[in-house]
Amino acid sequence: MRNKKFSNRFTPALLVSLLFASCAFIASAQTFTIIATDGDGFTRMSSLVQGRDGNLYGTQIDEDIATDHGTVFKVTPSGTLTVLHTFCPHANCSDGANPGPIILGTDGNFYGVTDGGGDTTGSCGSSGCGTLFKLTTGGTFTLLHTFTGPDGSYPSGMIEGSDGNFYGTAFSGGSVCCGSIFKLTPAGTLTTLHNFSGSDGSGPTGLVQGTDGNLYGTTYGGGKYEPDFCEPYGGCGTVFKSTTGGAFTSLHSFQFTDGAILYPPVAQADDGTFYGTTWEGPTNNGTIFSITSTGQAKTVYTFTGIAANPIVGLIPASDGNLYGTLVEGGSNNCGDGNIYSLSPTGVFTTVYGSCQYGGFTSVLVQYTSGTFYGTAGPTIYSLDTGLGPFIAFVLPAGKVGQTVQILGQSLTGTTSVTFNGIPATRFAVVSDTYVTAVVPDKATTGPVVVTTPAGTLTSNPQFVVTK
Repeated sequence: MRNKKFSNRFTPALLVSLLFASCAFIASAQTFTIIATDGDGFTRMSSLVQGRDGNLYGTQIDEDIATDHGTVFKVTPSGTLTVLHTFCPHANCSDGANPGPIILGTDGNFYGVTDGGGDTTGSCGSSGCGTLFKLTTGGTFTLLHTFTGPDGSYPSGMIEGSDGNFYGTAFSGGSVCCGSIFKLTPAGTLTTLHNFSGSDGSGPTGLVQGTDGNLYGTTYGGGKYEPDFCEPYGGCGTVFKSTTGGAFTSLHSFQFTDGAILYPPVAQADDGTFYGTTWEGPTNNGTIFSITSTGQAKTVYTFTGIAANPIVGLIPASDGNLYGTLVEGGSNNCGDGNIYSLSPTGVFTTVYGSCQYGGFTSVLVQYTSGTFYGTAGPTIYSLDTGLGPFIAFVLPAGKVGQTVQILGQSLTGTTSVTFNGIPATRFAVVSDTYVTAVVPDKATTGPVVVTTPAGTLTSNPQFVVTK
């Protein structure tokens, strides 16, 4: 396997949520804007998440992690940036160090991981094995769990499940030192659901919850094939699923001929198929693959060109396409990466490219205005491709009678909310960017439509009505 310059640069949490952006190039009807810059040029920011208040939230660490252990920040869509929490103000970084991506919880708080700090008496030594934390929009910090090694080390991401618990992965540690899947209750009780052994994967890099309620994810290495060829990773990586109770299934082991080294989790498209990316592949470039919930995998696109290797995954956008980024390569001749899309029929399109910042490396987020946001080292940028506004959910699944939290734009004056055509008899406009609605009787899985004075807004993704 080639030793590429980005292969070992990043801490485990950043394998999931890295960064980079650019100046104008390629495609039409686009507006690229740098909205904020912070740091000295060595700062890295995670992918962003939209809050109830319409602002964006993310994390930052410095290249010199020995002196700068990271922050959580808020940034307005227009670019005003505020630091909410600075890590490691105390001896031994008891609150954690080097934060990864954060998520918005249904309680309105943000939840995240750090891949260092915490308990320095565990198996990770003085650097610590990492922590799980909660942060309010006002910056009040709560430490939820400190890893020690046997329960996992270097957590790589966390999501909120439809049952109200949090689920995540630890990149290493556990009973066999290959990582683990864990469950965290809102009160902070952690349970290990699965310990990876190598043959079923090694180095899990995050989770998503599928529309079937199961958890899906990828591992950086491990698997059944190529333990020597894919050294030092002990295999080329896997895709897996797990029930929320811990019943584990290894869905696919990569063989290098169909890809190798998986940084991010997978993304689920509207048809139920999952899509992901591999760093390596048969041409020494990365790939995009699809896989079903039963493990039927295939390569849908192979990157070509100089060092065209994705280190982040895809997001399903409101136009039905999947969007991703490249850190290097691309079609803009200078080899500095690009933003691309993949249609449901497999058509690959370069959306935006750059020769200025050295590559795109963050997972994109599509704001409910339709605009994409990303990070580029110390820079936060927006990319408007002409897509219109839509609504999104804090949690895109729930039962009849449960309250659903809806994010959007210009929601003041909302007159109706429908779930796959069934009107919600109870809804409340909390703010111009946040509405709640109770799932009505006879509602079924499908799009949610919010009617406002300015028109109708349709959800991306669909809302799943659970039993």
